[in-house]
Amino acid sequence: MTKDKAVVTIPDVVAHRGYSGQYPENTMISYEKAIENNASALEGDIRMTKDGEIIMMHDMTLNRTTTGTGNIGQVNWHGYIDGLVTKTDPPQPIPRFKDVVQLMLRRDVIDKNMYMIVDIKFDNPIAILNAVHDLLKAEFADHMKTLARQLVIGIWHVDFLKTTQDLFPDFKICFIGLSLDAARKYFFDAADLLSMPFAALADKEGHEFIQEAHARGKRVATWTVNDVEQMHECLAMGVDAVVGDHVQVMVKHLRETLEGLSVDEYADYITKSTYLSHRRTRVYFYLLKKAMHYASRGYIGM
Repeated sequence: MTKDKAVVTIPDVVAHRGYSGQYPENTMISYEKAIENNASALEGDIRMTKDGEIIMMHDMTLNRTTTGTGNIGQVNWHGYIDGLVTKTDPPQPIPRFKDVVQLMLRRDVIDKNMYMIVDIKFDNPIAILNAVHDLLKAEFADHMKTLARQLVIGIWHVDFLKTTQDLFPDFKICFIGLSLDAARKYFFDAADLLSMPFAALADKEGHEFIQEAHARGKRVATWTVNDVEQMHECLAMGVDAVVGDHVQVMVKHLRETLEGLSVDEYADYITKSTYLSHRRTRVYFYLLKKAMHYASRGYIGM
């Protein structure tokens, strides 16, 4: 007799800035290694340079991660950023967004049904959305249907929402934020994916948020998860995607561990999640969640 296979929704393994736990963040090697190590999806940040190029970069400045300095919006790609490399070994050039789009159109990536969350921080000018739209239309016009399945437009602020909807009507939208209240108020109807920090989802309110989102047909992602016990808790919470730096660890504990489990084995595995049963851990995440809530109001205004 064969055992019943568990009806389990295995969460997507989303490579945070690529395989950033092993390679320089937001670089081609980081994205390529994430694909090679069977991530479900990529995540990366974009910024616009003075001369209008869109590059892969988390920070507003070049100082932390590259051999250059200066605010990205005040320096040129051509003749400056194009000659820089990462501080983290192995030194890598700074890629443009169109390089990553080309990677997403590679046949093996398409065949794996991979997608990418394009993280557009709230401190970008809204005009970056127009620049992304114009780039895709100009250089990838023949692939727009494919890219609409592959690229998820990630925004932090409601001020970006209408422009995103107008420019990318066929693309999925992801709200990335710190506050569950902001997610409910502004994005529960508009966004396809709600990406929230682990601390925001770790309590009873967070669990109810996941259930409510699922009832509305929305998917929920959480970040940045690098601890194995937190990965186990993500499974217990029932999130749809987990964003983290260490792709191989995530694949092992979020996917391979569950493959082939029976219904009873899966239920037993989930009930053994005790990470949040410790009072000190719960208090830590409670305080962190409150801090993020007020930070969201202070810095983003919502």
